[in-house]
Amino acid sequence: MKKRMTALLLALFLMLSSAAPALASGFDREVLSGVVYIQETVYLEGEYLGSWRGTAFFVGERGKAPQYLVTNHHVIEHFLATGGGQGESRLYVVYEQNDYEEAFLVDYNADMDLAVLKLDQPTDKRIALPLELPTQDLVGASVYAVGYPSVADNAVNALASFRTEDATVTTGSVSRLLTESGTGRRVLQLDVSIQGGNSGGPLVTEDGTVVGINTFGVTITSYDQTGQVTSADSMKYALNVEELIPLLDKNGVPYQLGKNSFPLLAVILGVVAVAAIVVVVLLVGRSRRTQPGAARAKARPAPAPAPEPAPQPAPQPQANPILRSLSAQHGGATVSVAGQQGVLVGRDGSVCGIVFKEGTPGVSARHCSVVWDGRTGEFLLTDLKSTYGTFLATGQKLTPGVACRLKAGDTFYLGEQSNALRVELG
Repeated sequence: MKKRMTALLLALFLMLSSAAPALASGFDREVLSGVVYIQETVYLEGEYLGSWRGTAFFVGERGKAPQYLVTNHHVIEHFLATGGGQGESRLYVVYEQNDYEEAFLVDYNADMDLAVLKLDQPTDKRIALPLELPTQDLVGASVYAVGYPSVADNAVNALASFRTEDATVTTGSVSRLLTESGTGRRVLQLDVSIQGGNSGGPLVTEDGTVVGINTFGVTITSYDQTGQVTSADSMKYALNVEELIPLLDKNGVPYQLGKNSFPLLAVILGVVAVAAIVVVVLLVGRSRRTQPGAARAKARPAPAPAPEPAPQPAPQPQANPILRSLSAQHGGATVSVAGQQGVLVGRDGSVCGIVFKEGTPGVSARHCSVVWDGRTGEFLLTDLKSTYGTFLATGQKLTPGVACRLKAGDTFYLGEQSNALRVELG
């Protein structure tokens, strides 16, 4: 009887295993039909300046021909800078090498790096992609960046770079959801490879829903005491699709939240599980009915003595990251750097945690930011495109917008050495 039960359960397991691969998770190739190559052809005062390109994706109601598409603001910035369609500059959606049509600007948000475009009429050459609002459950999940990156154009023997099959798909996972210091933008940090032409393309989950718009990358450089580069880590980011929704709602652009697809895999797994339970119950019942006579009572073993409670280590105090000003005007004042957005330093008292007096030589209104990275126990110092520059104690000037890692006890200064600050652990 046990052999028959084992054989039946094994058969059910094989049914489950055979059903799963056919419906297993992975990239949904239908996404390629919602992505398009976009090109801006730019003229200024009648002179052709060049063409720039990026990626866009369509949004709209499921099952209907889409008319609206989304991309990054920086993908069309040359078009906007030369009149935004009032002059000779134009935007084009390219389907094939000789198949394209003009796109028109609906609205944009430069701070969020978003732009919404539309065609003159809905198209049947692409489909609308559904949107999905990211949650913390997405951290660690597989995602896919889709677009037309510049590296793809340089591939050996590449004959075209416009079609759906020419789009590049790179995969990785979401590292975390965060709010960007200084801008307040909600973004997704990724370990997915993103190149220049990916800008404006969708970041999708395994079920083909868009959770982000591929936007930018940041290189974090570490230096030793002599100012030499010791490491350079590249981090990629996608704009959280939550930042897109208000722009779509504001302009009455239709979109769909969630794919609303029939959960076929879940149904199959549920049916198989119920069948397995039914078979086990029937077999157990039959086994009990065929047992002869009364079962001989088995002696119950004496309960084991309760184990001694394991000694618990004494709680360790958590690090308290702080930023201390060494400038005479602050008298050694400190501010906590704990928190996701960190601290801004400069002359703007409305946003800066350490505020320098108006007219302080070498200090801009929003000069730099300091963020605590609790995972590595380091501070991230970023120059915010200041006028006078941010310098390490060695005199090494930071590249604007590129975060530099500091350890507790390191110092830096703003413009002049008298404007020095130090990162510490309290």
